[in-house]
Amino acid sequence: MKSLTVARRPAAPVPGTMKACLYFRNDDVRVVERPVPAIGENEVLVRVAACGICGSDTMQWYREPLTRENGGINTGHEISGEIVRTGECVRQFQPGDRVVVSHHFPCTQCIPCQDGNETACEAMHQKQIEPGGFSQYIRVFEKGVQNGLYRMPEGMEFEEACFAELLGCVVRSMRKMGPISGRSLLVLGSGLAGLLHIRLARAMGAKRIYAIDPNEGRLEAAGLSGADETIHANGPLPRADRVFVCTEASTAADHALDAINRGGQILYFASDGPDKKITVNLTNFWITQPAIRFSYGAAPRDVLDALDLISAGKVRVDDLVTHRFGIDRIGEAFGLAAAPRDGSLKIIIAP
Repeated sequence: MKSLTVARRPAAPVPGTMKACLYFRNDDVRVVERPVPAIGENEVLVRVAACGICGSDTMQWYREPLTRENGGINTGHEISGEIVRTGECVRQFQPGDRVVVSHHFPCTQCIPCQDGNETACEAMHQKQIEPGGFSQYIRVFEKGVQNGLYRMPEGMEFEEACFAELLGCVVRSMRKMGPISGRSLLVLGSGLAGLLHIRLARAMGAKRIYAIDPNEGRLEAAGLSGADETIHANGPLPRADRVFVCTEASTAADHALDAINRGGQILYFASDGPDKKITVNLTNFWITQPAIRFSYGAAPRDVLDALDLISAGKVRVDDLVTHRFGIDRIGEAFGLAAAPRDGSLKIIIAP
């Protein structure tokens, strides 16, 4: 029997050099010229079409240890683009394929993975792309080709696709909280993560959704996203069956403990730094029996669910993009992301 020969498309023309970002601090983000990465036989090269700035990209306490160790880092991870080259042993993808690129993923074998806590897996801290989404091209390592590339659904725009990672994180957050339908929700923080929690909760049949934020513009966005009641951060604290902390504001972590109903669940989606501690009234919690949960990142199943939700129109994301920048203005973009203004929500870099 003759072996099957897979027809391969010719490699797209690629320049020898590219522009890439180096992050040191929120006020020190540089653009450098570097060679386009060479790929191995089991790797692919992706032209980045869109990469969102994530809230975690501007968390200096989270990023600075890496910047000191590596002399600047490229943090971009909300990536969509087009494959332009494939290694000679890659068969499942071809040049021209439009993809979402995940920078990390779980091993699937360890105890956290087996328990369904894939994003607690140590492998989630191993970066599988070079250099990062804030560059014109990225090399996807062999493991990334196997586990971290997702074909974009037909008709999906690149800007919509780069929400798959963040919405995937929200999908995991909701997954950890059990039933949403028929429950009341309180979302503390109406930035992008908070708004996506509201939109997904509405799609999942939440009974009533409260949104709290100190910014009136973001409260307006929360109402447009499906919140039944929007409350200024200085206003009265409602009680709810499910409470999501989607802000780094230190007071929100404590407010969540005061807002939970009997037998309810609190989830910390965001953190305000390594030194933050919360004090729990053990006797009260022992009697009322709420649960405290945490959610970090997205596993492959969450990203796939997110792509399906966007493609089916169940969670709209295109209207959340408020600013777009080329890579030459990425310093300006980071300044806006770190200190939001002008109604800013999602900021997209189009390298």
